[in-house]
Amino acid sequence: MSDEREAPAAARRGRLPSTERPSTLADVLYRRKSAERILELVRSPEARAAKGGAMPKRVIDELGFVLHTYPWSESSLLVDALTVHYGRVFLIAKGAKRPSSLVRGLLTPFAPLRFAWSGRNEAKVLVKADWMGTMTPPTGEALLSGFYINELVLRLTEREDRHEGLFELYASTLAALSDDDKTARSARLRSFEKGLLTILGWGPSLSGAGAPSRSERYVVSNGALHAERSLPPDALSPKAGRYTGEAVESLLAEDFSTPAKVRSARDILRELIQFHLGPRTMHTRRILGELTRL
Repeated sequence: MSDEREAPAAARRGRLPSTERPSTLADVLYRRKSAERILELVRSPEARAAKGGAMPKRVIDELGFVLHTYPWSESSLLVDALTVHYGRVFLIAKGAKRPSSLVRGLLTPFAPLRFAWSGRNEAKVLVKADWMGTMTPPTGEALLSGFYINELVLRLTEREDRHEGLFELYASTLAALSDDDKTARSARLRSFEKGLLTILGWGPSLSGAGAPSRSERYVVSNGALHAERSLPPDALSPKAGRYTGEAVESLLAEDFSTPAKVRSARDILRELIQFHLGPRTMHTRRILGELTRL
């Protein structure tokens, strides 16, 4: 049986309404292919079509993911969502906590949705959210990794800034977090961190011309990598890491093929990210560190 015949009619149209729940083997098989379907939609000519200019007063059928929700009044929620065409969007979900709400239970992270909203202020009013099927949900440390990438997007991007490639990077990373191999999952997180910094214009770079030398030691300073001997001693933080030329070379080439390369990339990227965070801290990183020490 072909994929087209296996999928329910609503799924063939590119989404599953919130009122339609999987009940057959065909539906289950379709759900497993949801990640691939999301990426197909993102890569489609329609999704890639630029939507320049100001955001219209009313937006419909916009593919996105919930990054975080905040309580707002006894019955409503505030929602930060990552969308294909408009970047991070701030939504007011009025009445979302009421038992009768059509979006009750839908506004959760890691589930692809089709949003409709209206308004010209920073906070838009959510009109509708349609469920598009369930990607393989992350569990355990993978779940915390999912919250980590959500927090990175929240802290490093501005609302309604449009960054080409960010949504595709996010969706493909989210799909890969279900990998049971811890090293592979960690490598994928490093790819996401490097990709996010690059998309935002802060990609890892080597100060000065030429490739990294394996005879040099490198440090992170002012958001870039420098040969240690090129900086005065008082310009370096006592906590700054020292990295080999091989480690820097692997990061720039996105070569995370061994656990050692993954660890060194993690440490370099952590310093680069912290430079752009400033005094803020990553809550998910702190929690993961505490769990690791238990």
